[in-house]
Amino acid sequence: MLMGQSDSSSTAPYWQKIDEGFEVRAMQLEAPPYQTFIKLRVLRIDLEKFPVRVIDSRVFGVARMVIKELAKKNQALAAVNGGFFLPDHRPLGLLIVDGRETNPLRQTDWGIFLIQDRRPRIIHTKDFQNEGTISQALQVGPRLVVDGRELRLKKQLARRSALGITFKNQIILLNSEDTDVYAQDLARIFYLPESEGGLECRDALTLDGGPSAQMYAEYKTLKIDLPGRWPVPNGIGVFKRWP
Repeated sequence: MLMGQSDSSSTAPYWQKIDEGFEVRAMQLEAPPYQTFIKLRVLRIDLEKFPVRVIDSRVFGVARMVIKELAKKNQALAAVNGGFFLPDHRPLGLLIVDGRETNPLRQTDWGIFLIQDRRPRIIHTKDFQNEGTISQALQVGPRLVVDGRELRLKKQLARRSALGITFKNQIILLNSEDTDVYAQDLARIFYLPESEGGLECRDALTLDGGPSAQMYAEYKTLKIDLPGRWPVPNGIGVFKRWP
Protein backbone atom coordinates (compact mmCIF):
# COMPACT_ATOMS: atom_id res chain seq x y z
CA MET A 1 0.00 0.00 0.00
CA LEU A 2 1.06 3.59 -0.39
CA MET A 3 2.05 5.75 2.56
CA GLY A 4 -1.03 6.79 4.50
CA GLN A 5 -3.37 4.33 2.78
CA SER A 6 -4.92 1.22 4.30
CA ASP A 7 -5.70 -0.76 1.16
CA SER A 8 -2.72 -2.81 -0.04
CA SER A 9 -4.37 -3.16 -3.47
CA SER A 10 -4.44 0.59 -4.09
CA THR A 11 -3.11 1.52 -7.54
CA ALA A 12 -2.61 5.27 -7.14
CA PRO A 13 1.15 5.91 -7.07
CA TYR A 14 2.40 8.98 -5.29
CA TRP A 15 5.57 10.83 -6.28
CA GLN A 16 6.64 14.05 -4.58
CA LYS A 17 8.31 16.44 -6.98
CA ILE A 18 11.42 18.00 -5.42
CA ASP A 19 12.57 19.56 -8.69
CA GLU A 20 11.92 19.01 -12.38
CA GLY A 21 13.42 15.54 -12.93
CA PHE A 22 13.97 14.76 -9.23
CA GLU A 23 11.16 12.91 -7.42
CA VAL A 24 10.82 10.93 -4.19
CA ARG A 25 8.32 8.34 -3.07
CA ALA A 26 7.69 6.57 0.25
CA MET A 27 6.09 3.14 -0.13
CA GLN A 28 4.60 0.63 2.29
CA LEU A 29 3.44 -2.73 0.97
CA GLU A 30 1.98 -5.75 2.70
CA ALA A 31 -0.16 -8.81 2.00
CA PRO A 32 -0.04 -10.83 -1.24
CA PRO A 33 1.74 -10.80 -3.59
CA TYR A 34 4.40 -9.72 -1.05
CA GLN A 35 5.73 -12.14 1.55
CA THR A 36 6.54 -9.61 4.30
CA PHE A 37 5.74 -6.05 5.32
CA ILE A 38 7.93 -3.77 3.17
CA LYS A 39 8.83 -0.13 3.70
CA LEU A 40 10.79 1.65 0.97
CA ARG A 41 12.23 5.05 0.13
CA VAL A 42 12.60 5.63 -3.60
CA LEU A 43 14.15 8.35 -5.77
CA ARG A 44 13.33 8.80 -9.47
CA ILE A 45 15.91 10.81 -11.41
CA ASP A 46 15.84 12.19 -14.95
CA LEU A 47 19.38 11.89 -16.33
CA GLU A 48 18.68 14.65 -18.80
CA LYS A 49 18.51 17.02 -15.84
CA PHE A 50 20.57 15.46 -13.03
CA PRO A 51 23.80 13.53 -13.75
CA VAL A 52 24.34 10.26 -11.92
CA ARG A 53 27.89 9.09 -11.14
CA VAL A 54 29.75 6.31 -9.38
CA ILE A 55 31.44 7.65 -6.23
CA ASP A 56 34.54 5.98 -4.78
CA SER A 57 35.92 6.41 -1.24
CA ARG A 58 39.48 5.78 -2.44
CA VAL A 59 39.46 9.17 -4.19
CA PHE A 60 39.67 10.64 -0.69
CA GLY A 61 42.46 8.32 0.47
CA VAL A 62 40.30 5.96 2.56
CA ALA A 63 38.97 2.45 1.95
CA ARG A 64 35.36 3.19 2.87
CA MET A 65 32.91 5.77 4.24
CA VAL A 66 29.29 5.85 5.30
CA ILE A 67 27.22 6.95 2.32
CA LYS A 68 26.22 10.24 3.98
CA GLU A 69 29.88 11.23 4.31
CA LEU A 70 30.75 10.00 0.82
CA ALA A 71 27.86 11.99 -0.67
CA LYS A 72 28.88 15.16 1.14
CA LYS A 73 32.55 14.76 0.15
CA ASN A 74 31.46 14.49 -3.49
CA GLN A 75 28.88 17.29 -3.15
CA ALA A 76 26.19 14.85 -4.28
CA LEU A 77 22.54 15.71 -3.72
CA ALA A 78 21.70 12.07 -2.96
CA ALA A 79 23.43 8.69 -2.89
CA VAL A 80 22.99 4.99 -2.18
CA ASN A 81 25.65 2.39 -1.47
CA GLY A 82 27.18 0.51 -4.39
CA GLY A 83 28.91 -2.82 -4.98
CA PHE A 84 30.31 -5.76 -3.06
CA PHE A 85 33.69 -5.75 -1.35
CA LEU A 86 36.25 -8.04 0.27
CA PRO A 87 36.90 -8.33 4.04
CA ASP A 88 39.77 -5.84 3.63
CA HIS A 89 37.24 -3.43 2.02
CA ARG A 90 38.68 -3.65 -1.50
CA PRO A 91 35.83 -3.43 -4.04
CA LEU A 92 34.71 -6.50 -5.99
CA GLY A 93 33.79 -5.97 -9.61
CA LEU A 94 34.06 -3.34 -12.30
CA LEU A 95 34.09 0.34 -11.40
CA ILE A 96 34.32 3.14 -13.95
CA VAL A 97 34.29 6.63 -12.50
CA ASP A 98 34.08 9.60 -14.88
CA GLY A 99 35.44 7.51 -17.76
CA ARG A 100 38.34 5.97 -15.81
CA GLU A 101 38.37 2.31 -14.79
CA THR A 102 39.23 2.22 -11.08
CA ASN A 103 38.53 -1.49 -10.52
CA PRO A 104 38.61 -4.40 -12.99
CA LEU A 105 35.76 -6.52 -14.31
CA ARG A 106 34.97 -9.70 -12.38
CA GLN A 107 33.94 -12.71 -14.47
CA THR A 108 30.80 -13.74 -12.65
CA ASP A 109 27.03 -13.96 -13.07
CA TRP A 110 26.28 -10.37 -12.07
CA GLY A 111 24.90 -7.32 -13.79
CA ILE A 112 26.58 -4.04 -14.70
CA PHE A 113 24.90 -0.67 -14.37
CA LEU A 114 26.51 1.76 -16.80
CA ILE A 115 26.05 5.14 -18.41
CA GLN A 116 27.12 5.45 -22.02
CA ASP A 117 26.60 8.65 -24.00
CA ARG A 118 24.46 9.93 -21.10
CA ARG A 119 22.06 6.96 -21.40
CA PRO A 120 21.68 4.39 -18.60
CA ARG A 121 21.79 0.62 -19.16
CA ILE A 122 21.96 -2.58 -17.13
CA ILE A 123 23.64 -5.51 -18.86
CA HIS A 124 25.00 -8.94 -17.96
CA THR A 125 28.73 -9.23 -17.25
CA LYS A 126 29.28 -11.36 -20.37
CA ASP A 127 27.90 -8.57 -22.58
CA PHE A 128 30.29 -5.90 -21.35
CA GLN A 129 32.60 -4.23 -23.86
CA ASN A 130 34.39 -1.02 -23.02
CA GLU A 131 34.62 1.00 -26.19
CA GLY A 132 35.80 4.12 -24.40
CA THR A 133 32.38 5.78 -24.38
CA ILE A 134 31.26 4.57 -20.93
CA SER A 135 31.40 7.33 -18.33
CA GLN A 136 30.17 5.36 -15.30
CA ALA A 137 29.91 1.66 -14.47
CA LEU A 138 29.33 -0.48 -11.39
CA GLN A 139 29.22 -4.28 -11.39
CA VAL A 140 26.94 -5.92 -8.81
CA GLY A 141 23.91 -8.18 -8.68
CA PRO A 142 21.81 -10.17 -9.02
CA ARG A 143 19.65 -8.61 -11.69
CA LEU A 144 15.97 -8.36 -10.80
CA VAL A 145 14.28 -7.29 -14.05
CA VAL A 146 15.60 -7.82 -17.59
CA ASP A 147 13.93 -6.21 -20.62
CA GLY A 148 10.70 -5.74 -18.67
CA ARG A 149 10.68 -9.35 -17.40
CA GLU A 150 10.74 -10.26 -13.71
CA LEU A 151 13.45 -12.84 -12.98
CA ARG A 152 13.11 -15.81 -10.62
CA LEU A 153 15.39 -15.43 -7.61
CA LYS A 154 16.60 -17.36 -4.57
CA LYS A 155 14.53 -16.94 -1.42
CA GLN A 156 16.77 -14.55 0.51
CA LEU A 157 15.58 -12.01 3.06
CA ALA A 158 17.75 -8.95 3.74
CA ARG A 159 17.88 -5.18 4.00
CA ARG A 160 18.08 -3.94 0.39
CA SER A 161 19.42 -1.22 -1.85
CA ALA A 162 18.69 -1.45 -5.55
CA LEU A 163 18.76 0.44 -8.83
CA GLY A 164 16.35 0.38 -11.75
CA ILE A 165 15.90 2.00 -15.15
CA THR A 166 12.38 2.90 -16.29
CA PHE A 167 11.07 2.64 -19.83
CA LYS A 168 11.62 6.42 -20.01
CA ASN A 169 15.32 5.99 -19.08
CA GLN A 170 14.83 7.48 -15.62
CA ILE A 171 16.99 6.04 -12.86
CA ILE A 172 15.36 4.59 -9.75
CA LEU A 173 17.38 4.45 -6.52
CA LEU A 174 15.77 2.42 -3.74
CA ASN A 175 16.47 1.59 -0.10
CA SER A 176 14.40 -0.58 2.22
CA GLU A 177 13.69 1.50 5.32
CA ASP A 178 14.06 -0.54 8.53
CA THR A 179 12.64 -3.65 6.84
CA ASP A 180 14.09 -6.79 5.29
CA VAL A 181 12.86 -7.70 1.80
CA TYR A 182 12.88 -10.87 -0.27
CA ALA A 183 14.73 -10.39 -3.56
CA GLN A 184 11.70 -11.83 -5.40
CA ASP A 185 9.40 -9.24 -3.86
CA LEU A 186 11.83 -6.50 -4.83
CA ALA A 187 11.89 -7.79 -8.41
CA ARG A 188 8.10 -7.66 -8.48
CA ILE A 189 8.02 -4.08 -7.21
CA PHE A 190 10.42 -2.99 -9.96
CA TYR A 191 8.56 -5.01 -12.60
CA LEU A 192 4.94 -4.10 -11.91
CA PRO A 193 3.44 -1.12 -13.77
CA GLU A 194 2.68 2.04 -11.82
CA SER A 195 -1.03 1.34 -12.28
CA GLU A 196 -0.51 -1.73 -10.05
CA GLY A 197 1.66 0.08 -7.50
CA GLY A 198 5.02 -0.85 -8.99
CA LEU A 199 7.98 1.12 -10.33
CA GLU A 200 7.56 0.02 -13.97
CA CYS A 201 11.22 -0.58 -14.79
CA ARG A 202 12.71 -2.06 -17.94
CA ASP A 203 15.77 -3.31 -16.03
CA ALA A 204 16.79 -3.47 -12.37
CA LEU A 205 19.45 -5.00 -10.13
CA THR A 206 20.29 -5.22 -6.45
CA LEU A 207 23.16 -3.29 -4.96
CA ASP A 208 25.08 -4.60 -1.94
CA GLY A 209 22.57 -5.32 0.81
CA GLY A 210 22.43 -6.27 4.47
CA PRO A 211 24.54 -3.98 6.69
CA SER A 212 25.80 -2.13 3.58
CA ALA A 213 22.36 -0.89 2.50
CA GLN A 214 22.05 2.86 3.07
CA MET A 215 20.70 6.03 1.46
CA TYR A 216 21.26 9.75 1.98
CA ALA A 217 19.68 12.78 0.30
CA GLU A 218 19.67 16.49 1.04
CA TYR A 219 18.22 18.71 -1.66
CA LYS A 220 15.76 21.60 -1.35
CA THR A 221 12.91 20.32 0.87
CA LEU A 222 14.14 16.71 0.83
CA LYS A 223 16.14 15.16 3.66
CA ILE A 224 16.72 11.39 3.87
CA ASP A 225 19.21 9.70 6.17
CA LEU A 226 18.90 5.89 6.22
CA PRO A 227 22.22 4.68 7.62
CA GLY A 228 23.70 1.22 7.21
CA ARG A 229 25.57 -0.67 9.89
CA TRP A 230 29.03 -0.13 8.38
CA PRO A 231 30.89 2.11 5.90
CA VAL A 232 31.13 1.12 2.21
CA PRO A 233 33.81 1.64 -0.46
CA ASN A 234 31.57 3.11 -3.17
CA GLY A 235 28.11 4.21 -4.16
CA ILE A 236 25.89 5.85 -6.75
CA GLY A 237 25.47 9.62 -6.45
CA VAL A 238 23.04 12.16 -7.92
CA PHE A 239 24.51 15.55 -8.78
CA LYS A 240 23.43 19.10 -9.50
CA ARG A 241 21.45 19.88 -12.60
CA TRP A 242 23.10 19.92 -15.99
CA PRO A 243 23.81 23.53 -17.05
